[in-house]
Amino acid sequence: MTPVYGPRPRSARSSRHLRTTLAGVAALALAATVTACADTSSGGSDGDQVIVGYSGYTLANPYFAGLIQGLENGAEEHGFQLLQTNSNGDNDVQSSDIQNLVTKGATYIVVSPADAQAIVPAVNAAKQSGATVIAISDTIDSPDVQFTVAMDHVKIGEQSAQGVVDFLTAKNGKPEGRVVDIQGIAGSSAAIDREKGFQNIVSQYPGIEVVATQDGGFDTDTTFRVMSNVLQAHPDVEAVFTSNDSEAQGATKAIEAAGLLRQVGEAGHIFVTGNDAPAPAVADIRAGRQDMTVASNPIRLSELVMDKIAELETGTDVSGFIEWPGQVITKDNIDSGEVKEYGIWADEVG
Repeated sequence: MTPVYGPRPRSARSSRHLRTTLAGVAALALAATVTACADTSSGGSDGDQVIVGYSGYTLANPYFAGLIQGLENGAEEHGFQLLQTNSNGDNDVQSSDIQNLVTKGATYIVVSPADAQAIVPAVNAAKQSGATVIAISDTIDSPDVQFTVAMDHVKIGEQSAQGVVDFLTAKNGKPEGRVVDIQGIAGSSAAIDREKGFQNIVSQYPGIEVVATQDGGFDTDTTFRVMSNVLQAHPDVEAVFTSNDSEAQGATKAIEAAGLLRQVGEAGHIFVTGNDAPAPAVADIRAGRQDMTVASNPIRLSELVMDKIAELETGTDVSGFIEWPGQVITKDNIDSGEVKEYGIWADEVG
């Protein structure tokens, strides 16, 4: 497949739907284990309506509420019925969710995996049952996945790490300094690949010392705790690499609680970079609390998934990996034409 390098045009109906708040999306998805976007009281289809099932593992991170919003937009635009599940990080529950979606008549199963390896048997079983399985936002190592729409997470890690290198070089006159590495959920291919990207870059610079490596679990509170402990042992850290912006929020709050927070550009500032660009991170970048993020746009990404399902329905071959590009955002470029064209999804949902 030819990679996609920009957001697709949206219909007026889709644009209006984008204004739904993240809180509303989360409340809708949490209201029941499985909900439907179409007017139907059963799991079956209405005539020949295409049923798409979404198997997610969290709503704690607003990125995933953005994914759901895009799926809902696409379901409305293409006339699909959408069923949703949330396993709350439990691999066994997510496996059961996938089977339940097949039982309820979903012919397409869109999976955002908590653990890319643990979910493979459930994916294979869904394919054997006749469903078409699609990976969203993350990869699943199974030939039974029809196609994947995701960012190149190694590239994201490299972009974030390069931001660290550039900061240290400007600060110290050469690429050297003390860095904290906050990893994502163990077993998540996104976390594994972002860490690989980080290592690809920092390993080139022997003057950069990674003083601590911690698992932040893609979570703000977890990262706050581990970063607070790191700062007690290493109050002289100069930069923090995090695997997503929930972790970046936790790192920034820990730096603030330790009395070490300085504005971007001020002497003594500790560089913090994240990924995904939810509203809190965007606000912190604008306020000079966080240095950068490699933005995604989960709304557009998941709208693209639904577009590709519509193509499959017409007999078009859609397979393989379809890359959704990231966008580096800093205080210096956040209002640029480039970033506006890419889209700050946190601004669109209010």
